[in-house]
Amino acid sequence: MIIAKGKTKIVKPGPEPHTVLLETQDVLTGGDAAKKETIHEIGIHKTTQAANVFSLLNKKGLPTAFIRRASPNELLCYGCDMLPLELVVRRYAWGSYLYRNPQFKGDRPHRFETPVWELFHKQSVIARPITDRPYQTGEEEARAKFLKNGKWAEGVYTDPYIQVKDGHWFLYPAKKPVEGEPLMEAQPPCTEAEFDEIVNKIMLPCFLALEEAWKKVETAYGPVALVDLKIEVGRRQSDGKIVIADVIDNDSWRIWPGADPTKQLDKQCFRDDNPLSCVAENYVMVADLTSKFL
Repeated sequence: MIIAKGKTKIVKPGPEPHTVLLETQDVLTGGDAAKKETIHEIGIHKTTQAANVFSLLNKKGLPTAFIRRASPNELLCYGCDMLPLELVVRRYAWGSYLYRNPQFKGDRPHRFETPVWELFHKQSVIARPITDRPYQTGEEEARAKFLKNGKWAEGVYTDPYIQVKDGHWFLYPAKKPVEGEPLMEAQPPCTEAEFDEIVNKIMLPCFLALEEAWKKVETAYGPVALVDLKIEVGRRQSDGKIVIADVIDNDSWRIWPGADPTKQLDKQCFRDDNPLSCVAENYVMVADLTSKFL
């Protein structure tokens, strides 16, 4: 039985009440699934990374859904009702942040003294010229209707950026400066108190814990810098508590040995069309490096 199937994972019922098995496939995707490749045993390496990360977070007392590793490519986790959010924390101005904030572009990556956090919505916005009345739809439906030959239709905005103002959640294109009228307003999936808890008790402490862990990992180029981190959260079905759910692996962050962006070990090498053999080597290396967290 399959509960849900995503771009790279399958969720199945777990062996115990209120549990699930997260099975990671040998697949990488990029460009909001516009690019997709199968890489032998990448699911095992990603599962190793996630198990190491969540073991560290559990040890630090952070709320997670992780229970234990169940098989080479499966994690046993508490079942959660996921919030449709991607939560991002950044130490450096990089990636899509520079589209929204071009003033930070420069010869060297700008490093924030205090980490910057951002929110993105998991549901795509469908807007003009497709429709005059923007609406949201799930990832799978958006891909089925509007992704053709590896290209998204004009008017489709995947993972829109969320700007919170006075309790209202406004959605903007993720790869343009945040200005003018929003695409639309979205219903907040949590209360204001839960939102504050997500930011200050989950997002920032999670980033800082992993940043500290990576700083202790030495490479030939120096310690590893955690550039940014993407996580997801859900309400644990057993008690309703909001916890870090899904997975955290090499698809979830940017990591630069010696804080050098030319030495990236993360999924960006796949997005940049590096040979798949090199991509696989990076994932094997990161699986080994995250074992040092323990």
